[in-house]
This record gives sequence, structure tokens and C-alpha cells, in this order.
Amino acid sequence: MNAEAKDQIRLFLTAAGVAGLAIALVIGTMLFAPRLYQHDIKWKWVRFGIVTVAFAAYCLRTHWRARKHIGFWVILFGVFSIHLLGVGYFYWSGMGLPLLMFGPVVALEWMLLAIAVHHFLGIAPTNKTKRIPNRT
Repeated sequence: MNAEAKDQIRLFLTAAGVAGLAIALVIGTMLFAPRLYQHDIKWKWVRFGIVTVAFAAYCLRTHWRARKHIGFWVILFGVFSIHLLGVGYFYWSGMGLPLLMFGPVVALEWMLLAIAVHHFLGIAPTNKTKRIPNRT
């Protein structure tokens, strides 16, 4: 097994471990949160968190080749700062954005990330999809 394959396996195992811990933490919190505090949970923040985590995962997936550049992380931090301060403001000041508005806003943020990474680093996003062989 070559060094690159070993690195990929280590990275996968680390990511799986972190994801497992995060899932266990979320499930543990859901199961063991006292009933007294469940009515105080602001579900708008749960929605904001879920969409933000999905957005982060998609950004990392499509810009995986750029992860070794420090400029990518600076740009990603800038986009997430805009996301947390811009979109987060609507959640802090009121009921948040409706999901039908939240989707296009996150898509625009992703486009901002893609344009900035391509402009400054010259790396275009990739969207790996499995190709189904043609059976004709």
C-alpha cells in the first residue's frame, strides 16, 4: 500500500471517528436532555445549525482539492463569517429565514466561495458523481 492510500485511509478513519463522536453527542443530548429544558430549545437554531453543517460539508466536498492551500481556509473562513453574521442575524433578530429563502442564500454563498477560490487559487470546484454505465 503506497503512502497516498495510507493517508486517505487515515483521513477517512479520522473523519468517521469525528462524525461518530458528533452523532453520539447529538443523540446523547437528545436522549438525556431533561424534560424541563426541552420547551426552551429554540428550534430555529437547530434548523440554522443543520443547514450550516450541510453547507460546510458540501463546501469541503466540492473544494477538496484546495484543502492544502492556506488561502482556501482563509476564503472559507471569510465566507462562513459572512454566513454566520449575515444569515445568523436574521435568526438572532427574529424567527430566521424561511427554508425557501435559506436555500438560495446558501447557494449564493457557495457561488461566492467558488468564484473566490477559482480567482485567487485557480482551483475550480468538483462535484464527483458516480457514472452509471450505459446499458443500451
